Amino acid sequence: MKLMTQWVIVVSLCLGAAAWAQEGGTVRGTVYVEGNEPLPEAQVTVVGTELTATTNAEGQFELRNVPPSKRELKISFPGYADVTQSVDVVAGKVVSIEADLKLDEQFGEEIVVTGSKFGEKRLESPVTVESVNAKTIQMSGGTSYMAALSSVKGIDYADTGINEKRISTRGFNTQFNSRMITMMDGRLAQLPGSGLPLGPQLPTPNLDIKSVEVVVGPASALYGANAHAGVINVLTKTPWDESGVSAALRGGTQQLIDGSARVAGTVNKDFGYKFNGQLLRGRDFAPSRELQSHYYGSTARPLVFEGDLLKNYDVLSAKAEGFLYYRLGDWNFKGGYGFSLTDGVTLTNSGRNHLRGWQVHQQTVSASHPNWFVQVSRTYSNAGGTYQLDRLASVVQPDGGPPEDPSTLDPVRDQIRFIDKSQLLDSEVQYQNQLGGLKFITGLQLRLYNPSSEGSYLADVNGKKLSAREIGGYLQGDYSLLRDKLRLVAAARLDTHSDYSAQFSPKAAVVYSPTRNQHLRLGYNRAFKSPTILENYLLISNVLLGNKTGFTIKDAEGNVLSEIPSLVPESVDSVEVGYKATFSEKLLVDIVAYHSWYENFISALTSRANPANGTFAFYPDGTPVAEGTPQQGTLSTYSNFGRSRVAGADLGAEYKLSPEISLNGSISYIKLLRFRSGDPTQPPLLLNVPDLKLKASVTVQNLLVRNSFVRVFGRYQTPYQFRSGRWDSAVFFEEGKVPARFVADVALGYTFDSGLALSANVLNVFNNRGVDQLGSPPGGVMAYLQLAYKYEGLDF
Repeated sequence: MKLMTQWVIVVSLCLGAAAWAQEGGTVRGTVYVEGNEPLPEAQVTVVGTELTATTNAEGQFELRNVPPSKRELKISFPGYADVTQSVDVVAGKVVSIEADLKLDEQFGEEIVVTGSKFGEKRLESPVTVESVNAKTIQMSGGTSYMAALSSVKGIDYADTGINEKRISTRGFNTQFNSRMITMMDGRLAQLPGSGLPLGPQLPTPNLDIKSVEVVVGPASALYGANAHAGVINVLTKTPWDESGVSAALRGGTQQLIDGSARVAGTVNKDFGYKFNGQLLRGRDFAPSRELQSHYYGSTARPLVFEGDLLKNYDVLSAKAEGFLYYRLGDWNFKGGYGFSLTDGVTLTNSGRNHLRGWQVHQQTVSASHPNWFVQVSRTYSNAGGTYQLDRLASVVQPDGGPPEDPSTLDPVRDQIRFIDKSQLLDSEVQYQNQLGGLKFITGLQLRLYNPSSEGSYLADVNGKKLSAREIGGYLQGDYSLLRDKLRLVAAARLDTHSDYSAQFSPKAAVVYSPTRNQHLRLGYNRAFKSPTILENYLLISNVLLGNKTGFTIKDAEGNVLSEIPSLVPESVDSVEVGYKATFSEKLLVDIVAYHSWYENFISALTSRANPANGTFAFYPDGTPVAEGTPQQGTLSTYSNFGRSRVAGADLGAEYKLSPEISLNGSISYIKLLRFRSGDPTQPPLLLNVPDLKLKASVTVQNLLVRNSFVRVFGRYQTPYQFRSGRWDSAVFFEEGKVPARFVADVALGYTFDSGLALSANVLNVFNNRGVDQLGSPPGGVMAYLQLAYKYEGLDF
């Protein structure tokens, strides 16, 4: 018995010693930003193990069961230099540390979030992501943030008015381009009825924009329908990013007066607020009488010049916005409302619209956490007194043309105005986490479109209700191995639509980084574009029609020339190869080449039948289009093409000649390799963008005078064919193409120690009277002065 007792004691001691040997220690700590504020959401990893932790809102973390011995902790956060810290871990004991992260100022390593839906260095992104910051937006001198995107590699930029700019990527631009989605802080920023980006109608002024990120290329795997050619994401400042009072006032040519203000602050570090406002007035460039493209009406009578229908080309933009923020532990809550009111003239496929009091209202609530993100937003649109200029021309043409005083036409404008009381609900729930070297993100999105035009431009006639519902779910995994030299990314998304079959969007990429400053990637993306409300249900003058039903085209003898099926979603499969690198912290090189295959390409609004040419359009039941009207049988609509292939390449470089002087340039080339339609009545497919684009800038900061800058920027594009609706370069230009164009801008500024900043901009210095896109009025030189003030404070 005594011997057995001794053996029990020995075994117990051995088991206890084994348990003690296996028990790890605990490491607790706090991570700070440059020795000051705590840093939440920083990653703390025990090197050589899969143990990892994320800091909370107070910058604190805890790692349990860390194997005893001397260990290395790697602490990282996007945009900050990694820190490695040694710690002696003792079994059963708690060790406390503090770490201090500093901004990573290595050249070319700005942080972006749109490419992968989490923070990453732009050069390491598995997709093509471009970005412009608040400083670039200021120096570009545009009334809209979109002007700053004119210098971005791979982007087709069109200046279509002093307050309206348009961008597209990877070709196939139209006057109603819905192949890119625009977002504001991750929520859709698009008109509910047309699917067009809000652009100048966005309620947020430039003062509140922190940066703009653009995913160039297919992005449906994370963003769903219509992220077909890319995503524009406008990121705004929180009260913690910038608190205080900012104001700007500028004036110049084209009678421009533009004032904006931002007030933001925090209370007890947990409550925040911001309010924005802007009022802009000006007079847009007017088309000349020599431009045949701006004459409307039937050729049987003298055409009506657009300028005779308007008293002037005045532009008005009013914006107001307010948000409240609250922090509760690791959670951040935000809610707010934005409003915009817009007057001006804008391009459409059928001509140009005169915006009169077009309103946009947006409401947003969101909650975020290191692992969770939830957001719901509502966008409501009201067209006010907006109407079509070409339709007004058709009304006055039979009476001998417009009167001498265009204001007498106001009763007619009110009779033909658009009614738009449409709304869009956009919601998303997202979860992300990290398991060892695997970072994953998953989410669910719901979008509800509820258009209402009362038959003024959509087929919601006789009380018919129109709607569309999109539901999409996605999952992405991001795994690093070989000591972060190899990164594997895979994602998949499934979308359902109330009108179409489910769409599957996969994504895969491999990023190899032989050194910290060089990144080679190979990626594949599949994306899709669903027909928009406008493409399905357009109804103007009984001949401009959406294609929800399909049509039959016949000749005068009743022979069928072609069948136009109802629209189905368009898809693209794209392969990209990219190389990004920095050298000696002076030179940044970014190269991407892509090859894309399109199926069921959705055309622009295109004329498909014209009795004057011996072709007649019918609905599937045999009823003539526009039956019983003088235009019976006439049809302009949207249709799916067959297949096409496109290839292109973008090369960009930035060089720091010195700490004060930086040079930036890019060259982009795109080519339509193949197109097959099989429909003799369908015009050939056009890229609708220049084959070749060149861009370059020189920026000088603090060279001879502290707090000063000078920037010179130029862009060139080659001639190109363009066709979208009534706009056809073969008709309106003798050469059959939109002519080549070179535009140069100059900006300079100085910031006083008091917080005042004075700047001047001259746009289109050489007074190039060409156009970027057919249908735009030729612009000229535009210059203005701006006085801005910034007071930093309001933290209580």
